[in-house]
Amino acid sequence: MKKKKFLYLFIALISVACKAQQYSLNTDYENIPNNSHIKDLNNEYNKFVGTWKATLGNKEIYIYVTKQEDRLISRLTKTFFRDVLLIRYKVLISNQIVENTTSFTNENINIISMATEDNSVIFTYTGGKCTVGWGIISTEYIDSTHLKWNYQPQSTMITNKNCPDYPAGGIKINLPDEPKDLIFTKQ
Repeated sequence: MKKKKFLYLFIALISVACKAQQYSLNTDYENIPNNSHIKDLNNEYNKFVGTWKATLGNKEIYIYVTKQEDRLISRLTKTFFRDVLLIRYKVLISNQIVENTTSFTNENINIISMATEDNSVIFTYTGGKCTVGWGIISTEYIDSTHLKWNYQPQSTMITNKNCPDYPAGGIKINLPDEPKDLIFTKQ
């Protein structure tokens, strides 16, 4: 009987200790201890999860948003776990696939959420080949079938020296950065 009581007490203490290290999504990681968890405690991310599509002329863009819990994040001064949204995408021009990241593993995803604000999620995009197109993507949840997208690519100086397999014709950014406030529809 004493062993059972001790076991229950031990489990209760572990449970309290684990919960004490959980913080809400908008918590600044600099204000938490190492190995803490920044969690989607209010399920704010769930409404963004799914397949979304936008059409621009002869270009179709599909984004596949998934949620990953407890992704390990390492910064210079801190290591912690965070619930994140990941975006895989596929771009078609005249029904021909020109870019496709749908087979990327979670570790290779190049669009990862970094912050939330009201009904918006901000993502970092590490870019495509040779980091071309790296920047910030903001998404805003409009309603259960519509999502607003804004992508701000940053400029990068690419040469054959820092990108030896840079193609002669250049690298095209296929994610839409114009028009601003592009609307995606849930599929």
